[in-house]
Amino acid sequence: MKKIRTWLGAAVGLLTGWAVFENTAMLRVRHYTAAMQGLPRIVQISDLHKRHFGAGQTRLLRKVAACKPEYIVITGDLVSRAVSDFSETEQLLRALCTIAPVIVSEGNHEADLPAVKYAALRAAVRRSGARYLKNEIIRLGDICIAGLGLSSEYYRGGGRFGFRGKKDCTRKTMRLLFGACPERTLLLAHNPLCFPVYAEWGAALTLSGHVHGGAVRLPILGGLLSPERTFFPKYDKGKFRLNESELIVSGGLGKLRLFNPPEISVITSIRRNDRILQE
Repeated sequence: MKKIRTWLGAAVGLLTGWAVFENTAMLRVRHYTAAMQGLPRIVQISDLHKRHFGAGQTRLLRKVAACKPEYIVITGDLVSRAVSDFSETEQLLRALCTIAPVIVSEGNHEADLPAVKYAALRAAVRRSGARYLKNEIIRLGDICIAGLGLSSEYYRGGGRFGFRGKKDCTRKTMRLLFGACPERTLLLAHNPLCFPVYAEWGAALTLSGHVHGGAVRLPILGGLLSPERTFFPKYDKGKFRLNESELIVSGGLGKLRLFNPPEISVITSIRRNDRILQE
């Protein structure tokens, strides 16, 4: 029995040590290629919340700069709903804007902000030089970028955990917010769990976050839990395909995690010759 306790204690100690290292020292870069042609080289940041990567986010900024992006997109939860002072957020965005143009889309934490705080966040983003894209489509060369911003009732409803009865995002929702989907549209949509709806609307490529990679990653099974308290969410982290539409889900940067290091994503178009060989 004593030997078993010793082994258990050692295992717990190793697991705790790894979790501390993973949550304080690690920052990975994941590379993806998308079938959508004409994409600029994009670095995706998601779900930063209140996490810091060095003073003034220096580790994060160095990592992003080393990826040499043509555009930087932030797919929601840049802040947490409890934050009142957005000066650090503005400072980070200013620094990112010196690397490449920055487009910010909205997550559930931004949607949860009271009106005064929300206005302060939007003002901070505007001063930084970044573009806040909410239910709007812009054109970049040969492609369109749409930024989806759903209100809080699409993330929360009622019940014991606050998720029962939340509104569903449907194709009708997308058409009411954006109209018809232009060809070659890159959609920035915080919640990946609605991917079938985004595909039905017509998005060629969707970039999402929200699920934090499932918080805990298990071999073969993948991410353990979504923010909606759903076990083993289907779209947890990585690249997915539905008919002609693709989805890339970032594991994000913030929140506690295990076997699921913080990450940023680099997305580029698959080369035409490579695509022909694959087909």
